[in-house]
Amino acid sequence: MILRHAITKHWVVTLFLVSFLVSSFFAFSDRNSKLQQPIAFSHKKHMDLGMECVSCHIGAEEGIHAGIPKTEICARCHVPGQDYPPTPKELAQYIESGKEIPWLQFQVGKRHVYFSHRRHVKIAQLDCTECHGDIRNMDQPITRAYFPSGQKGMNRCIDCHRRNQVTTDCYACHR
Repeated sequence: MILRHAITKHWVVTLFLVSFLVSSFFAFSDRNSKLQQPIAFSHKKHMDLGMECVSCHIGAEEGIHAGIPKTEICARCHVPGQDYPPTPKELAQYIESGKEIPWLQFQVGKRHVYFSHRRHVKIAQLDCTECHGDIRNMDQPITRAYFPSGQKGMNRCIDCHRRNQVTTDCYACHR
């Protein structure tokens, strides 16, 4: 009986350690590093034409979410068959079929955190680069969460709030 209890205890401890190691790997690894967007989108090309982030991310000034642009936003400028601006064939297919571009979203806030783009962009007048880095010069599609400070999670927000003398009261952001 004692031997059986010792064996069971050994397996429980082993299972716990294996579970801990596996969950730690996923928590601290860059799980999104191999994502591939459906269209080779260049923020730089669009910014070089004088476009602003809010030209495509229409919710950034007035909403909670900046939003991933819908195909109809792209179709405002890109018309398949016209020479300028050039329309990549992948984009033309989505526009002509009326289907949404299946952009991969990789930077999603936690459900218990309230984050408003409007509050940060319109009211605080933060530039998009404060959180999203030098996106104006990114020539490749975004394929992973990018944090210019190198920090992930709440510490990044708290540091910014302290630098800008904004509340760090938990209930301002956590619901």
